[in-house]
Amino acid sequence: MIFNSFDFVIFLIIVLILYWFVFKKTALLQNILLLISSFIFYVWADWRFVFLLIASILVNYYLGIKIRNLSHNEKLQKRFLNAGLVFNIGLLLYFKYFNFFYEGFYKVLNVFYSDLSYSTLSILLPLGISFFTFQTIGYIIDVYNEEIDPSEDLLEFSVFIAFFPKLLSGPIERLKGFMPQIQIKREFSYAQSVDGLRQILWGLFAKVVVAENCAAIANPIFNSYEDKSGSVLLIGGFFYAIQVYADFSGYSNMAIGISKLFGINLSRNFATPFYSTNISDMWKKWHISLTSWMMDYVFTPLSFTLRRYQKRGLAISIIATFILVGFWHGANWTYIVFGLLHGLYFVPLVYSGKMNSSYIVANGKFLPSFKEFYKMFLLFMLVMLTDFIFRADNISVAFSYYGKIFSTSLLDYPIGYLSTDVIVAVGLISIFLFVEWIHRMKKHDFEISHYNAYVRWSSYITLFFFIVIFGRSSESFIYFQF
Repeated sequence: MIFNSFDFVIFLIIVLILYWFVFKKTALLQNILLLISSFIFYVWADWRFVFLLIASILVNYYLGIKIRNLSHNEKLQKRFLNAGLVFNIGLLLYFKYFNFFYEGFYKVLNVFYSDLSYSTLSILLPLGISFFTFQTIGYIIDVYNEEIDPSEDLLEFSVFIAFFPKLLSGPIERLKGFMPQIQIKREFSYAQSVDGLRQILWGLFAKVVVAENCAAIANPIFNSYEDKSGSVLLIGGFFYAIQVYADFSGYSNMAIGISKLFGINLSRNFATPFYSTNISDMWKKWHISLTSWMMDYVFTPLSFTLRRYQKRGLAISIIATFILVGFWHGANWTYIVFGLLHGLYFVPLVYSGKMNSSYIVANGKFLPSFKEFYKMFLLFMLVMLTDFIFRADNISVAFSYYGKIFSTSLLDYPIGYLSTDVIVAVGLISIFLFVEWIHRMKKHDFEISHYNAYVRWSSYITLFFFIVIFGRSSESFIYFQF
């Protein structure tokens, strides 16, 4: 049951009616409904792992209280923290990475014993495990560091972990931002609900119109790349880069918008990242909840440990952090190399002292300067070329992509790729990026409350028209696989 399915629309309408008309009297009733709805949603998506989700909630709820109650005994408190880390990371290692390490181990043994044979295990990946597990890891670390008090209400803690708009693909929330909102009774807000509907509409447009039209061009290219020229692969790379962004940012906007319908604000996950002039600023705007999580729980402690090495230690810390960012996406060397490269892109910024630089392009102006446009273009090209590794099934295929791109076939005329479908897709992308550009300093990409009613309703009707005419069906979101 995905956000752009008819089943989900019916599910959401029923839950909203119950939430605002039947269960509205107290926060307790509202939270009970949210938890029941969230489990129904997860069971509908994949019933086989609902007990794993419940186990994760119960274990981390217990650990949070236990860690707090042992504040007088630091040694024992640290043991419970480590137990929690082993449990949570162990879930990820088993379900997501076991076969990766298992296969690697046997490949090493095969160097010495060539007659060894092995087969990987058929381990299913629970939906959303990368997202809800990172929430629980961050939670117990924050409790241990006394940055938050543990939740003593199992119902509220369960809603924090399992809240269905964010359950499958984030954003990765923190307790201190989420919990205060569900500890009080939510009152219906017309303005918040309308803003949520705007984000849902924009997210739907990004997903079914932009991302799916890009996929219709990119997928056939990559699925039969062997007979494609470098110029055609570059076209595929462009559409794939836009597809990934529109798909995931579209999901995030829909998740945030749906949550607003329940009177709950989730963290912003994308902030027009393509309008950045350096890699550091881009990652502050791309998958923000993951990036900030990695910076807080990996980069900061690691850079503190390596502080005596000064800039070299800082560079090592950022590279290691982004290797983990890449590895978070899946058990494949392509993701590790993807993360490594993004970490290496930070090194010039580290040594120039600009790693924390953040810059609003064309601040107060409608158009960027030539220098700003040039920097944005170069950054997009760098990210797009790196996405070839992200897209590849393995490193060998990635090298094949690059071999074709950096060859004379790059200059070949891309026969058949100036078709009507390509022209329409470029037009839709242009609209998508233009709307993001004019709202790059707003709270979200379709925050149009400051316009008059005529402009607002014209915008709604136009987007609805595009969705009906150019929308394509899809079975999933890209980040569901992570």
